[in-house]
Amino acid sequence: MPAGMAIARRSANPIMLTLNQVAYRWPDAAADCLHAISLELQDGEWLALTGDNGAGKSTLLRIMAGLLSPTSGSVTLNGEPIAQLKNRQRAAAIGVLFQEAENQIFHSNVAQEVAFGLKLQRLSAEDISRRTQAALRLCQLTDVTEAHPLDLHAAQRRMVAVASLEAMAPPVLLLDEPSRDFDAHWLTVFEHWLATCRARGTSVVAISHDAAFTRRHFSRVVRLHNGAITPRNIIKDTPSDIRP
Repeated sequence: MPAGMAIARRSANPIMLTLNQVAYRWPDAAADCLHAISLELQDGEWLALTGDNGAGKSTLLRIMAGLLSPTSGSVTLNGEPIAQLKNRQRAAAIGVLFQEAENQIFHSNVAQEVAFGLKLQRLSAEDISRRTQAALRLCQLTDVTEAHPLDLHAAQRRMVAVASLEAMAPPVLLLDEPSRDFDAHWLTVFEHWLATCRARGTSVVAISHDAAFTRRHFSRVVRLHNGAITPRNIIKDTPSDIRP
């Protein structure tokens, strides 16, 4: 198994992701936009992150992914500092779905896009082909494998990004407004993929303003308010009065 994939699978630690007193300040800003965030994501847990626009949710998700470094505090994955992981290791361990799918699409062909992450992991051609085709089938993209992803409609574009995540099958997924862009059909396809992720024990953090979607899928809701989390903003068992 390539080294990048090994780090994603080797730990039996019940805590997948830990944020300890994380703060963040944008360059040239006068104040922090995130304040002393401490949070743990359990192995196999599904956690929804909610809050008003501008509360810092997307910034926090990028810090969890290792795409931004906190101004202070620490982030660990399976007990290891995320800042010390190589890009290939981090990509094998954490998958990210951005709000705008086109921001994470780089190839002119759907099949090439889905296979790209696997190639970076230095898998065999046979494994790359097998996993790519399986992801395309699950995401109902087998009829558009030769199309340019940006020529597809918004729901299919989003599913191309999802298929890329499915091919990699990382143990942690970070999803930013995952239910956007989907009509009823494509939401069903997407939720079938989520069920597949749950069955293999994936840990998930998702930003969502969709209360119904959140109730269906997440067992814990954390509300970010003014860049901070307080105990009263942590809700378990997704009650019916969840606020987006």
